[in-house]
Amino acid sequence: MIWTFANLTNKIVLEISSFLHACEGDAVTKLTNEKIPYFNAPIYLQNKTQIGKVDEIFGPINESYFSIKMLEGIVATSCVPGDKFYIDPNKLLPLARFLPQPKGQSQPAARGGRAGGRGGGRGGGHGGGAFHGRGAPRGGRAGGRGGSRGGGFRGRGRA
Repeated sequence: MIWTFANLTNKIVLEISSFLHACEGDAVTKLTNEKIPYFNAPIYLQNKTQIGKVDEIFGPINESYFSIKMLEGIVATSCVPGDKFYIDPNKLLPLARFLPQPKGQSQPAARGGRAGGRGGGRGGGHGGGAFHGRGAPRGGRAGGRGGSRGGGFRGRGRA
C-alpha cells in the first residue's frame, strides 16, 4: 500500500528537529531525535500538515542538522526559532548505520555478479589456460593476460 498524506491522519509522528533559521528558502533545523531521517522524507507540523521534505543532512554525527526544502506556498521565514518539526517513524534510520562496525562482526554479503566484489572482475572471462599472469606460451596467445576482454591483473605466477 502506498502511504499518502490522506493516510497519515491516523498515523503517529515523532519529533525530529527544532527550527534554527531560514537560509535561501530552506529551513535549517537541529536534529532532536537519536535517529537520522531519510533524504526526501516528508516533514510535518504537529497537526500532521506536511510542510516540506528533508533536503540535506550535515554536521558532526553526534550533533546533526538538516535542511528542509519547503513545499510551494510555505516560507521558511514564517517559522520562529524553537518551532518543532515531526516525521513518520518509518522514515528514520538508526545512528549505528552510519558508524564503523566493530572488527568481530561479519561483513555484509559480497555484491556483484560471478566475478565478485564491487564492479565485478577485470579482464579475462573463464578458463583462459594455465598461463595466468605469465604471458603467452611461445606458440601464440592462448589464454594468458585477459584474453579477449581487456586488462586484468592476476599476479606474477606461483613459482
